Amino acid sequence: MTTVLIAGSTGMLGKLIAAHLLDQDGVEVRLMARDSTRPDPEKAAALEGLTARGAVLVPGDVNDPASLAEATRGVDVVVSALQGGPTVIIDGQVALAEAAVGNGARRFIASDFALDLFAAPEGAPQFAMRRQADAAIDAMPLQVVHILNGAFMDMMLYPQTAGIVDLHTDTARLWGTGDEPFNLTTVDDTAQFTARLATDPDDISGVRRVSGAETTFNTIIAKTGTLTGRPLTIQVLGDADDLRRITAAAQDPWSVLTEWYFLSMITVPPFATTDTDRYPDLQLTTLDDYLTAAHHASQS
Repeated sequence: MTTVLIAGSTGMLGKLIAAHLLDQDGVEVRLMARDSTRPDPEKAAALEGLTARGAVLVPGDVNDPASLAEATRGVDVVVSALQGGPTVIIDGQVALAEAAVGNGARRFIASDFALDLFAAPEGAPQFAMRRQADAAIDAMPLQVVHILNGAFMDMMLYPQTAGIVDLHTDTARLWGTGDEPFNLTTVDDTAQFTARLATDPDDISGVRRVSGAETTFNTIIAKTGTLTGRPLTIQVLGDADDLRRITAAAQDPWSVLTEWYFLSMITVPPFATTDTDRYPDLQLTTLDDYLTAAHHASQS
């Protein structure tokens, strides 16, 4: 029996990781949650759905070291799907890893889940704080795993919201030339991959990469236009130098997170290799599959 504790289990990614772990035999899934989580109807519903399948709810707060020591007791693997600012990602996540070490856990999966944040521009705060936390956790006596998935395919491309493509106005907005390559993976596929890594019998320490697609903005726009039968008007917002000027001029780097993100997307190279084939039975969602399904859903 492998016991896995998930921190951030009510979040978009965390609850799916928990669900996929519950699909595996010989796994006890524990969900760390703050007491303040339970009055939130959406979060409470997520926890109830998972506990109904056999997950165990344990109290814990990354700001309370004593609660972390108790939450990690008897745990083999800790999966961090925490989201937040530096107090959560750096202070809280490092405290969680320290508690895991204190209780003899063997593996810690950090809350990275992004494009190659180790190659991202130095000033991008959302990636810099993760690198800082990762450096501290990497120094601990744990099998530390960093999962990179590119951007979340379904968050960036969902046709009912004005993301890259706005189907309500038949427009597309992009930075750069549109030909810069990047990786995309759905949230669910990322969760499946994470669940498999969590219980992998081998020492899988280090950076692990998964990618459902390597693509470009122009490819996404062209495929969307083919599906809808309507050409899209493309609005180019600027290039990498424009993004550098915007981010450099901002007094608070957190106020320009979107610009930092797009600068990273169009300047960080896509993955040279991935670990997708480690689990050949995982059928990842392709870009064509996702766009087709999303378009059909938008018509219903």
